[in-house]
Amino acid sequence: MLPAEGGKQSLVDVYNRYFQYRIARTSQEFEAAHRLRYDVYCEETGFLSKTENPNGLEQDEHDCHSLQSVLYHRLSGVPVGTVRVVLPLPDMAGCGLPARMAAPGLDLMPESLLPRATTGEISRFSIHGDFRKRRGDGLYPALHTADMPDPRRIIPHMTLGLMTSIFEMTLEAGLTHLCAIIDPALWRMLRMLGLHFKAAGPQVDFHGPRQPVYASCDELIALVRDNNPDIYGVISSNERFQIHAHSAAL
Repeated sequence: MLPAEGGKQSLVDVYNRYFQYRIARTSQEFEAAHRLRYDVYCEETGFLSKTENPNGLEQDEHDCHSLQSVLYHRLSGVPVGTVRVVLPLPDMAGCGLPARMAAPGLDLMPESLLPRATTGEISRFSIHGDFRKRRGDGLYPALHTADMPDPRRIIPHMTLGLMTSIFEMTLEAGLTHLCAIIDPALWRMLRMLGLHFKAAGPQVDFHGPRQPVYASCDELIALVRDNNPDIYGVISSNERFQIHAHSAAL
């Protein structure tokens, strides 16, 4: 963590110094998200087809029932990350969620653990290669160590920023639970941040081995609050989160 003049900065101070996210509302913000998705999924990894995503924008049929955020590097204004939450369509197969359709372990879960009407899916979790890649890096940035002085990477702020945006999107959509088919490296990182998603059955082949996971939003927040106060400080600094917490306490 970078030292402040006259003392140590908190995690929330460092995060706010370098990064900010916005829920996509404008055409420019949506374009930034889809262009970044194209860079990661079509250009860098080849997971998705370039020819099926013309004009350098990656899009699919689930974007029309999703909320999406874009994470920006404050100093440059460059979009560095994006993620979407796919909203459920309860009357459709798998509730219209790609993860539930691809992973029986998720779709067969009882309603008490994964409610059809209020479970969303974390999807297209993307961090731009220029803000992620170092020798030995995978798709997700490593945790801070003393040999990582680059201020873009001192803590996994990008992952934390995107997760904070996810919590805001769940509040906006009235969701109670989240699911995903997740890269094992990202699953490990989220656990290190105190965000404990549970496994839902065995791994599936989805652009490589992926783990179906799920969680109650309230349980995720409670565990972070009780065990990772610095991380909770970043998440709870969000205005919508504060309003929600105040309302719940009344």
